[in-house]
Amino acid sequence: MSIWGKLLGGGAGLMLGGPLGAVLGLAVGHGVDKIRKTDARIIGNGSKSNNSTLFSSADKQLAFATGVIVLSAKLAKADGKVSREEIETFKSVFDFEINDEVAIGEIYNNAKKTSDGYEIYAKQLKIVFGDQEPLYIEFMNALYQIAYSDGSLHINEKNMIEDIAKIFEMPKKILDSIHSVYINPNNDYKNIEEDYELFSCDSNTSDSDLKNSYLKLVKDYHPDNLVSKGLPEEFIRFANERLSKINNAYERIKKSRIK
Repeated sequence: MSIWGKLLGGGAGLMLGGPLGAVLGLAVGHGVDKIRKTDARIIGNGSKSNNSTLFSSADKQLAFATGVIVLSAKLAKADGKVSREEIETFKSVFDFEINDEVAIGEIYNNAKKTSDGYEIYAKQLKIVFGDQEPLYIEFMNALYQIAYSDGSLHINEKNMIEDIAKIFEMPKKILDSIHSVYINPNNDYKNIEEDYELFSCDSNTSDSDLKNSYLKLVKDYHPDNLVSKGLPEEFIRFANERLSKINNAYERIKKSRIK
């Protein structure tokens, strides 16, 4: 069953708890009081990264998918209106079948009523996933794609994305790297220094250290690895795009080093 199909399941949200669990539970007809029974283990434990061990792979996949729906909707509302382009981009980015659209639409439509309150959902995602930076990169990639779907990045959208990145404890240079692709969509490659930044290296880095950085990134961002950490399979396209960018950057650097 796809992750979207699981959103329709009778127990969706009951084990996840917290604000994301409440969103899921209400979407499939559960009362808030029943959902709250599991909230204490999440909210009461704070946001330490080791709390991520409390959640199963299914919990994490549901959290990721639901978080994407809610935060995408609130981001679309950040500039005061939800455009058709933003809705269509959401539908194209996240592959779901027509029979899943009702539950997903209910979550999205409720979330887009206001851009307020996005922080609590981002904070729960941080609790669920801990320090899994590659997952947050896929998440931020999706948000930028939706934000730019109407042709520009509104200041409120920019601020919201940056706030979410801070909650995820994402380094600014990584967020800037993701953003750069959407600033210049027709020519995302600028120069070799940008490639080095992807590996946290520079032209003085030895070949062996560069290769080690490359291999680590390939391992971290391999789709199979991300799925094992909680990325729903429906989001694999983002992981493949990231891996392709890593490979292309490494090849360009190697060619530039040939005397």
